[in-house]
Amino acid sequence: MDEAALIAASRTSPDAFALLYDRTQPAVYRFAYSLAGNHTGAEDLTSECYRRALANLHRYEHRGKPFEAWLFTIVRNLARDRGRRRGREVPLLDHDEAVETPVTFAIEREERQVVVRTAVRRLPDVQRRVVVLRFGHEWSVRQVADEMGKSEAAVKQLTYRAVNRLREILVEAGYEHDG
Repeated sequence: MDEAALIAASRTSPDAFALLYDRTQPAVYRFAYSLAGNHTGAEDLTSECYRRALANLHRYEHRGKPFEAWLFTIVRNLARDRGRRRGREVPLLDHDEAVETPVTFAIEREERQVVVRTAVRRLPDVQRRVVVLRFGHEWSVRQVADEMGKSEAAVKQLTYRAVNRLREILVEAGYEHDG
């Protein structure tokens, strides 16, 4: 089931929401951990994130970004609120001025990873496999060629086409490379 259909089903079906949770929880937990800095805090942020997501799912609107991005926003807001309650501000990206801190780098990195993973899922199977092996597993062209039973030239061509297609998908989704 695609993400949009799963979200729609989750509004009325606990089983569908459980599937949505299973698909997104690992990334949400990693992001929460990057903000909390410990297991207990990450579990608390993740748990509260899904409680709020379920309570507000009727308000969610798909705007071309992955559902995980909405969940990351919830976690970010929870972490910021938690920091304020403890008497310290958790530095986050401001919409007018980017504040470069380890937290903002973690947020940006996690959001980029979600966007790229979503784009990679849209690639044709052979291109997706080349991208995962070359960049996900950091295999050499020779290793990928051996694994796939292709020539090195064919792997280079597949990689070139896959990267160009990824660029197109990201531009379509509103993510353009700045440099």
